[in-house]
Amino acid sequence: AFNGAEPVSPATLERFSARFARAGFRPQAAMPVYGLAEAALGLAFPPVGREPRIDRVDRDALSKHGEARPASPEAADALRFPSCGRVLPGYRVRIVDPAGQQLQARRQGRIEFNGPSATRGYFNNPEATRRLRDGEWLDTGDLGYLADDELYLTGRVKDLIVRAGRNLYPQELEAAVGDIPGIRKGCVAVFGSPDPADGTERLVVMAETRLDDETQGEQLRRRILAIASDLVGTPPEVIQLVPPHTVLKTSSGKIRRHANREAFEEGRIERAGKGPGLWRLALSGLPGLLRNAGRRIGAHAFAVWAWGIFWVLAPVTWLGVALLPQRRWRFALARRMGRTLAFF
Repeated sequence: AFNGAEPVSPATLERFSARFARAGFRPQAAMPVYGLAEAALGLAFPPVGREPRIDRVDRDALSKHGEARPASPEAADALRFPSCGRVLPGYRVRIVDPAGQQLQARRQGRIEFNGPSATRGYFNNPEATRRLRDGEWLDTGDLGYLADDELYLTGRVKDLIVRAGRNLYPQELEAAVGDIPGIRKGCVAVFGSPDPADGTERLVVMAETRLDDETQGEQLRRRILAIASDLVGTPPEVIQLVPPHTVLKTSSGKIRRHANREAFEEGRIERAGKGPGLWRLALSGLPGLLRNAGRRIGAHAFAVWAWGIFWVLAPVTWLGVALLPQRRWRFALARRMGRTLAFF
């Protein structure tokens, strides 16, 4: 069972294995992997039959110094990253710093690769192709580190938030906020945004909720503030509660942090609250309901049409097969009726 999310969540691996254990799912079947379209497609896989290997690293060492130092067993705030395994035969991966210098093991940096299925570039986009290439290497846009020749993915370069000399990983806070009752799980975006007043980067938490009461909203904000302060050591400057279907995602359900940041900075985000929020909640689901109803009506109408044609042709076919004297005539009739049914 391959999992190639960006990055893979250890908590998700554990919950999935626990949930489906009753159906016979074994933890050894879960395989965190790494790949990207520019490599067409896989790049690193763990050995088959090994339970996911989770690396616990010291939070301060990684966020302040980029060093994936193993955390002590009693460290409650350790960061956890699953191994994506070793690089596939014929491919090479390296970790580089912002200056393009290769880093040693357990140092976090940009992941670059090369190999036989590496892309030659982006279609009709020479500027993006130029940014992609670093000599013979291709820049994945991902952050990670190598340990014991295995690759650990820590996040996306463009999603990294830098606060007071610390690197913050948005996916960790998004998952924690999504567990708060009243917040829609998987519908939280965390990103950095410049403060128009002084140019410093603000930590912004955008979370979807169906709650439309200001008092309940204020309680959610306090919960988010407390969780953010405890988890990443810094409170968010902006906590924006928004109606369902506001947080932008990719077609596969991944949070589009950059697009959400642009929408936030351009003032295109509607806050959850009283008044029009209820109408928006009611109307937001209307197109989906209409589409589903249309599909159901269409499916039932087609079924009625298909069965109607079948029951018109079937008695004629049965009667002909029973009464025609020659076998080849009976086969010819059956073929003709089958083609007629397929045509309709």
